[in-house]
Order: sequence, then structure tokens, then C-alpha cells
Amino acid sequence: MKVILNVDAITYPLTGIGHYTQALGQQLAHQPSITQLKLFSADQWIEDISTTAEHNQWLSQIRQHVPFKALALNLYAKRRAAKFKRLTVGLHDHTFHSPNFVLMPFEGRSVATFHDLSFIHYRHTQPQYRLQFLDREIPKTLAQADALITPSEFVKQDIIKQFTYPAHNIHVTPLGVSADFKPYTEAQCAETLQTHQLQHKNFILSVATTEPRKNLSRLLVAYTQLPETLRKSHPLVLVGSKGWLNQDLEQQIKSLLNQGQIISLGYVNQQQLQHLYAAAKLTALPSLYEGFGLPIIESMASGTAVLTSEDSAMQEVAGGHAMLCDPLDVHHIAGCLQQMLEDHTWLLNAQTNGLSHSKQFSWDNCTNKTIQAYG
Repeated sequence: MKVILNVDAITYPLTGIGHYTQALGQQLAHQPSITQLKLFSADQWIEDISTTAEHNQWLSQIRQHVPFKALALNLYAKRRAAKFKRLTVGLHDHTFHSPNFVLMPFEGRSVATFHDLSFIHYRHTQPQYRLQFLDREIPKTLAQADALITPSEFVKQDIIKQFTYPAHNIHVTPLGVSADFKPYTEAQCAETLQTHQLQHKNFILSVATTEPRKNLSRLLVAYTQLPETLRKSHPLVLVGSKGWLNQDLEQQIKSLLNQGQIISLGYVNQQQLQHLYAAAKLTALPSLYEGFGLPIIESMASGTAVLTSEDSAMQEVAGGHAMLCDPLDVHHIAGCLQQMLEDHTWLLNAQTNGLSHSKQFSWDNCTNKTIQAYG
């Protein structure tokens, strides 16, 4: 089997889709059934996936310094499609996989990964330029795709409901978690904890991009409703890069930072993230909507209990081993946080059962199911 993988999602800081693309590319390179793997990014072939982020540095700079709105996005998409068409002449015997929703025109077999349908259900949480782009490109992708890949059964059923796309051509490939996410000892986490002035198992961790869909605003309000003694002994630590439509949220975070009620670390490297997961008392991901929710499994694999939403794919991914909250009910979120912090028996069971549950999520399994989708 010959495969072309689009890897332009691998740009720093890596998002969930970036991690997925990187892990998948690394795994595909070592599969005996893949006789040729070609990596395409933006306007060129990439020889080594480990250098992809370096090649994509200009994309990162554009996203940071240029308002990546309709005109810029459309010009980039046209340039990428034109270059891809020229470079793939004669490669119709390959399977082309776009791991980030949108396919470029291709003469051979095409597969796209749909991580979620938030652009349909939560349009108010996304910038207008992105919605316009997806509204135009998704129908083309659905018409072209020979198969779709989704990370959860929830998303598969959502696609069937929203689009006239054959159910048997939608493949569920749950995401994986790196073996580097594991329970670390207090001593192993010490340097990271000292760097950020945190105490082992005495803080609440939230790993999420600062964008509306992650529901951080309600989480912050819920946290401030906890008893003062719990807040003093368990600060809320925010980890994640800046997203879109976050002006009000940033002001809310700034206000709570000034009051000394929360800690915001921004984007941290992978080793620090692994240590933070393992050292946290619990991880909170009360998103409005997720197609999977990678922090759920990363936290469980680190031996840390999880609070997440009862909505969309999060309940499916948690598998009955997380505390579930109503993401729209601040009081319910606060009550769940307090229960987790005070009920040590529940917390210990969640840690043990979550760790066991996480072992079924591997990038090997994700890759094998992906290759099946390639046909």
C-alpha cells in the first residue's frame, strides 16, 4: 500500500490534531503493509516527519502575526491545492489521507479525518473565516472522500445524521496516548513542580486552548465558588496555547490572576505536561463539545482522576471512569470539583480504574484501524 499523508497540521504549538498527525505519521513509517509513505506539507514533500515542524515554521509565524482570516486562508488553500496537484501527477496508485478535515483534489483514493462537527453545532464558538472556509470545502471533501475516519462512535453517528454519507465507509479509530504519559513519582516531577511553584497532588489541572468551546469561562466561575480552604490548598492551573475569540476569557483569566486565585502557565513542553498530569490532584475538561477529548486519556494514563462533560464524545471516551458534569451548569461543575477533592475513596478508585481504562488507547491501535480505512 502506498500512502500520501498531509502533515501541515504539525506546527508549533501543537494542537490535538497536530499531535494526532505526528503520531500517525511516525507509526505509518514503520508499518510493513505501507510500501511507500510520502509526506506533504503546504507546498512541498517532507522527507522526515521529525523535521515537519521546522519546515512548517512559516505557517506558525503567519498564524501568530497575521490575522488568518478569509482572504489569507483562501489564498493559502489555493496555493496548497495547486502545488499538490502538480506534485502528485502519476501518483493515483497512492491513498491520500488528510488528517485535518479538508481534502485537496486528488485522482486516487482519498480519506479524510473528521475530528468533530463543532463547526455545525457550535458555530458561535468559532471565527467567521473558518466557518466560511469549512462551509465551502466540507461538501467537496464529502463528495471526494472514499472513506472517512473519526475518533469516536459519537462523531460517526453525528456524521451519519448530518450528511448523506454511507455508514459503512466511516471508520472509528480512537486516538492513542504516548507511553510517556504515565504515573510519575513526586521526585520525578520535582523539577517541573519547583519551576511553577506547585505542590504534588495539591492542584487542579486544566489542559485546553483558550477558546470558547473549551468552556474555561464556566470552569473559572465554578472554581471561585469552591470553599476558600479548598482553593487555597488546590490552585487551578491552566495549561494551553491561546486560541480564538478569547478576548473576554483572557480578561477573566487576568482578573483572577491578579487576585491570586489561579495560575496560568500557557503552553508547556511535553515533558512538563506529562509531569503536571501525573502530579495533579485531578484534571478538569468540562468542554461544551469534543469529538474525543485527548486530555481525558492523557490524564487517566498519568494516574490522575478526570472531571469532564456528560455531552458529546467525552462520556464515551471516559468509559464510566470520570466524574461527569453538566457543562452549562456552573453550580454543578463546582459541586463535582468539590466532591472529587473531598471524596478520597472515589478519587482513588477513579485513578486506578482510569489508568486501566487508558491502556486500550494506543497509537498502534489507531494506526492499524487507520490502515483498514485506507482499504
